[in-house]
Amino acid sequence: MAAVVLGVCREGLPGERRVALVPRAVPGVRDLGVDVLVEAGAGAAAGFPDSSYAAAGAQVVAGGELAVRADVLAAVRRPTAEAVARLHRGQVLICLLRPYRAPHLVRRWADAGLTLIGTDPAARPGLPPGPLDASAGQAALAGYKAVLIAADRLGREFAGGVAEPALVLVLGAGPAGLRAIDTARRLGATVHAYDTGRAARAAIAAHGGFVLPLGSWDVRRRAAVLSRFDVVISSADAAPTAVDTAAVRSLRPGSVVVDLLCDADGRSVEPAVPGAERTVGGALVIGAGELAAALPTTASTAYAQVLAALLAVLVPDGLLTVDPAAPELAGAVVAHAGTVLEPRTAGLLREATAAAGLP
Repeated sequence: MAAVVLGVCREGLPGERRVALVPRAVPGVRDLGVDVLVEAGAGAAAGFPDSSYAAAGAQVVAGGELAVRADVLAAVRRPTAEAVARLHRGQVLICLLRPYRAPHLVRRWADAGLTLIGTDPAARPGLPPGPLDASAGQAALAGYKAVLIAADRLGREFAGGVAEPALVLVLGAGPAGLRAIDTARRLGATVHAYDTGRAARAAIAAHGGFVLPLGSWDVRRRAAVLSRFDVVISSADAAPTAVDTAAVRSLRPGSVVVDLLCDADGRSVEPAVPGAERTVGGALVIGAGELAAALPTTASTAYAQVLAALLAVLVPDGLLTVDPAAPELAGAVVAHAGTVLEPRTAGLLREATAAAGLP
C-alpha cells in the first residue's frame, strides 16, 4: 500500500512569510504513515531552511513535482491561481480558505474536482475554537501585533505617564479582538470594545475591557463615538462594525486605525488599503490583513500543530479518508465530490445564481 503524500506549499502571496508545516512537526506526521514533500524554500522566510526539513525526514522538491505527487496539499493562505492550475482532480487542498469571501473561486475549484478543507471552520456561537481551527490562533497573534504596531505609531505611550492613558477601541470580540484587549491593557491603555451578542459582551468584560453599550455603534453615531479614541482596532467580520471614511475623519490628529480584515477580499475600514499605511484626515489608517505573517516563526508553529491534528483525522491507519459527516470535521470540509458544502458559501452562490436569473 502506497503511503499518503503530503505536499507543503511555498506561499506565493506578497508579504506572506508563514509556512504550513514546521520541521519539528514532520516526524509526527510521518508516524501517521504520511510521506512529506516540502516545496523548496517554503520555510525560509519563517526561519526554517530546506536543510532543517531534510534532517527531519521530509523530501524537498520543486513546486511542479509537489503538485504531481502530493495527495494532500497544505498551505497557510489560499494558493495563487497559477499554483492551483497545476493541481489535479482528486487532490485535497488544506488552507485558510475563508470561503465566504471568495465563493466563486471555491465553486471553480470544486468544479475542478478538488476537495477543499478549511483550517478556519465557522465559529461555533458560545463555544471556544476547536482543535482543528487554525484561524483562531492566527487571529490572536494578529490582535497582539496590531496593538504593538498601533503603540509604535501613536506618538505617545499607552500608559499615559504625564497624561491620561490612551483610549483604545476594539471592534469585535473574537480571538483577535480579545488578544488586542489583553495586550492594550497590559501596555496601560484604557480599552473599550464592541460586539453583538451576550456572550461577546461577557468576553469583553472578562478580559477587562469596557463594553461599548449596545446601539452605540449605530451608523449615525459612528463619528461621534470614534472621536473619543486614540486607537481603533477593527477585527470583526460583520457589516455593523464597518468604519466609514467620515468616521475616520472624525478622529483626532495623530490617532491610529488598524484594520485586521483589510486584504484583497475586502476590508472593514472603508479607506484602508491592503498592506499600506495612509493618512486620512489626521488619522493614520493601516490596512493590516494577515498580520500574523509578521510573526512567522510563532504563527507557523501554531498552524503546524493544527495541520498535524487534522491529518490525524484524515489519515486513519495510513488511508486518506475524507468524510464530510465526521463530527471531527464539522464545518471544515468546504467542498467535496464537486459540491460546495459550507453553508454560508453555498448560500452566497445560490443568491448569485438567482440574481443572474439562472436555474
